[in-house]
Amino acid sequence: MKTKKWTLPLLVSCVAAGSLLLSQPAQAASHSKSELTNITKSSSLADFSAKLPLATQEQFINKIAPAAQKAAQTNGLYPSVMMAQAILESNWGTSTASQAPNYNFFGIKGNYAGAGVALATSEWSAEHDFYQTNATFRKYPSMAASFQDYAQILRQGIAGDPNYYRGTWRQSTTSYRDATAWLQGRYATDPNYAAKLNRLIKNYQLNKYDGSDAAANAAVSSNSSANADSFKVKTRSDQGRINLYSPLGVALPGRHLNPNTTYSCSEVRYINGQKFYRLAAYEWLQATDVEVLS
Repeated sequence: MKTKKWTLPLLVSCVAAGSLLLSQPAQAASHSKSELTNITKSSSLADFSAKLPLATQEQFINKIAPAAQKAAQTNGLYPSVMMAQAILESNWGTSTASQAPNYNFFGIKGNYAGAGVALATSEWSAEHDFYQTNATFRKYPSMAASFQDYAQILRQGIAGDPNYYRGTWRQSTTSYRDATAWLQGRYATDPNYAAKLNRLIKNYQLNKYDGSDAAANAAVSSNSSANADSFKVKTRSDQGRINLYSPLGVALPGRHLNPNTTYSCSEVRYINGQKFYRLAAYEWLQATDVEVLS
């Protein structure tokens, strides 16, 4: 994963495990990368969870499930991933930011419809290391608004890069694990962030809230077009072996096709702004490497 370079001191919020920090007002069209601040240090969720009764954990899951499902399905995301993030970021709804009247379950800084709340938080900079300060976090009118706002951030991306969170979209993934992997290094720099989310999803069977991919894809409008009938493509003859790519647009090691050969594809998808054709469940062809025959 490519490491980000920052020209200004990087501030990191420790009020949550991997907070996305934005200073733009809610409903803004997009956010700039310079307004994102990624966490570098996570709290020990395992230790904290052990102190909570199982019934309390179940109550929290039941509480957030409807909001997560509605926001995720409307925006083509995974409810399980949003729920795992809400658990991790809010420490099972015990953080001040997540409790009434703030309802900020994802540790997002800034204002929402002009409303914010000042909270004490730990920040980090290369010059000062960790230090205590105050910051303004978005204040939502309800839990549902918090989930919907976060879902829209994932769909809208950041200024200059609307595809910044595209790897969390169901249309760009094969499972929730692809989405959690995409969040690591973008939403949070914690090197164990994806593993923590995956563990929460597995341990609490959160993926049961995801439903089928077909139903989810039907609920959101996208620039991905699935075709019921297959179509033929021919690999270009003016180059060597043709690379195959994962559903996230990453070249698959050791997986190539011969040039000037015809194949059947079944779907068109845009991955990170580039057009791909689906050859198999986990194998995609870049559109620039082939010619569509029919």
